Amino acid sequence: MLYEFIKNRMLEHSEQVISDDYRSFSFLEIIDRAEALGNTLIYDKYGLFCDSDLDTAIALLACFYAGKTAVPLSKKYGDKHVQRIINITKLSHLITQDGIVQLSKFEPESEDLSDVALIMCTSGTTGNPKGAMITENNLIANLIDIEKYFQINDSDHILIARPVYHCAVLTGELLISLIKGVRISFFADGFVPSKILGFGRDKGITVLCGTPTLLYHLSALNMKSKTPFVLRVIAVSGECMTQRAADAIRKAFPQTDIYNVYGLTEASPRAFYLPPEEFDKRPLSIGVPLSSLEIKIENGELLLRGKSIMKGYYNDLPTTSRVLYDGWLHTGDIAQIDDFGRVYLKCRKDNMIIRSGMNIYPQEIENALKQDERIIDVLAFGVKNDTVSEKIHIKVVTALNKVEVFCICKKLLLSYQLPDVIDIVDEIPKNASGKVMRNAKRS
Repeated sequence: MLYEFIKNRMLEHSEQVISDDYRSFSFLEIIDRAEALGNTLIYDKYGLFCDSDLDTAIALLACFYAGKTAVPLSKKYGDKHVQRIINITKLSHLITQDGIVQLSKFEPESEDLSDVALIMCTSGTTGNPKGAMITENNLIANLIDIEKYFQINDSDHILIARPVYHCAVLTGELLISLIKGVRISFFADGFVPSKILGFGRDKGITVLCGTPTLLYHLSALNMKSKTPFVLRVIAVSGECMTQRAADAIRKAFPQTDIYNVYGLTEASPRAFYLPPEEFDKRPLSIGVPLSSLEIKIENGELLLRGKSIMKGYYNDLPTTSRVLYDGWLHTGDIAQIDDFGRVYLKCRKDNMIIRSGMNIYPQEIENALKQDERIIDVLAFGVKNDTVSEKIHIKVVTALNKVEVFCICKKLLLSYQLPDVIDIVDEIPKNASGKVMRNAKRS
């Protein structure tokens, strides 16, 4: 069902090209390779563990074709992280660029995976990942919703610069580009804005998706370039947008259609989008829900319901029951809706700082401090102490000293937001896609 949906759309653009640094294939050739590989798959699920995202794309389609569950893995997160996912999802076989690799003896499957296309493991870079089971119907619903608003077409050329391991990339970049007939190039050098700029300019890239952090640094380089990188479409995801990043992106790409989008793995993943015509007016908003989703805010938390919501967590009924109940996905994100029906994220529920009974949102502190150009990057978080309240800590990337940073805090923050502890650091930890690793904040 899912494979036929994707294949039929790809065949409408059978001569379109998908490539990496070394190889290029037409969509028709990709289909042939995926089906040839799919005919060799006999087990319930396979880990996708390829050096190249192009090989990962072929392996993914092979699993869809064969009706097997795919479990994407990424070498960029290290061996320990990969092994945790292998253990949690009980993988016995991997698909690699060199063929099928057996890890252990195949054991009968404990979960019903008959309709599960993907097990996508969430975060987990410092703890145990959770395997969200995404069904074929989940993916189809999400792709149909994305297609309704995301205005890309077969004359476009998308650069995929983040690992396909991420659901936002897999669905919102790779699969949507396949069904829309967009030319696809994979970028292997990771989070290197200067290389992305040069590659994108040289290859005629028209569509780029990335985090605010990546696009902020890319924008700064583009402003200095004698031959600017011109994009037709940008989609921003993975972090909360800041006003500073929004201003920089718009200045560097004045004619570009910019989408600010939001999703989570458990929603397959896209859930909200801000139309490009609203970006300059309300860039910090994630906009409106996708057409098949219902939303509500309960006790400040954003809840979702609809066809793209996951089946549950693999082999983890207790956690599933805490997140999916009464027919709603409890996202763990604190949000609010403005008078125009546009949604704004405040912070993660588990990142909110409570001090003397006051709810304090780390992103508000970070966004305020980033208004000062001398603050290169900042991370705010709470640390519980011996009293009932929490202390506010901030890590700051800057050439200033702590006294100078605190003076900026007094100027830009409200009194109850002032930090108790300031650390000057060389960098804020980020994962392979450029997303801030808030779970690593104390390291």
